[in-house]
Amino acid sequence: MIITTTGEAVRTAVDTAAEADWTCLVRRGMLHSECEAVEHWRLAPGAVLAATPRHGVEEAVLVLEGELGVSAASGEHSLGAGQLVLFPHGCAARLTAGSDPVRLISVRTLAAAVTDRLPPRVPELLRS
Repeated sequence: MIITTTGEAVRTAVDTAAEADWTCLVRRGMLHSECEAVEHWRLAPGAVLAATPRHGVEEAVLVLEGELGVSAASGEHSLGAGQLVLFPHGCAARLTAGSDPVRLISVRTLAAAVTDRLPPRVPELLRS
């Protein structure tokens, strides 16, 4: 069993002067899946995060608190608490915190273009 907390965040620089606190809750090696990471973010008002196509992942972002602006090829969108946005592999987007702080959960998984090239991952069954 692995227990993590959002209370010990790392301060990170983002694309603006505003700051963001980041906590990785789960990394790929901790799971038997193609999940790259599960992360908790606290964005200061005006903070900007970039989703870039070169990362090779698909990403789901769930807004927990605040208002998050999303700018992508499909246009400008505004998400509030409880709303989810999915970014397919190859999608570039900018996530911008509104006038209040934003808390969100990000789940990144490897794209099919990547996992199709990996050997199968089969769990080992241990006798007790």
